[in-house]
Amino acid sequence: MTDVKELFDSLATREQPPTSIDVDRAMAEGRAVRRRCRAALAATTAVTAAAAVLATLTITPDRPTPRPDVAVAVPSPSATPTYRGFAELKKKYPPKGRIASVPPLLMWVSHSPRPDHLFLCSSGPTGSSCSSFPPFTAEEYARRQGKLRVVNVWFGIAKSAVHGVTAHAKDGRKFPGSLTREVSPGLGLWAVEYPRDVAMRSLVFTDAKGKVLQRIPL
Repeated sequence: MTDVKELFDSLATREQPPTSIDVDRAMAEGRAVRRRCRAALAATTAVTAAAAVLATLTITPDRPTPRPDVAVAVPSPSATPTYRGFAELKKKYPPKGRIASVPPLLMWVSHSPRPDHLFLCSSGPTGSSCSSFPPFTAEEYARRQGKLRVVNVWFGIAKSAVHGVTAHAKDGRKFPGSLTREVSPGLGLWAVEYPRDVAMRSLVFTDAKGKVLQRIPL
């Protein structure tokens, strides 16, 4: 009988709720639960944000990003005009070298049927033509080959030593010309345009340092 009572008392003791609570332990366990909840919420937010970014990248079409250091080439019309008779003259007298744009003319050197001579071909506002010229003399650096009276332009040939040409007026004014060097081996081509109402005195040809090599009276 005693054994049964002890067993009953023992079972009854185990089934009863605790008569005291450890407050510190309960608070610690509560904080741990809240930390786990916050961590789970942060993870869920991060996953959602990543999914949103991925969706944006997926549905946004590819667009090239402009680079400030890259220039975009824009086609522009040629600044070099072609004049009446240019194509026919070029075919009949092909360039011995290259065609030069010497404003307002297109000019080139071609072979001449005469021995030791060459052709200077020009094409401009008044038409296209070629004229024969002999080799330079030892004293020459440049030569006046023709004039376009309608637009007041002198033009001609020059040796490689010539780097500049200027038309000098009688009243002291100067009008720089255009010069393209090495159009043909050892030869450059030049042109000088000047106002119609100005009296000209000479054409002056200079070297790379500005030294006068030759003056041609006008």
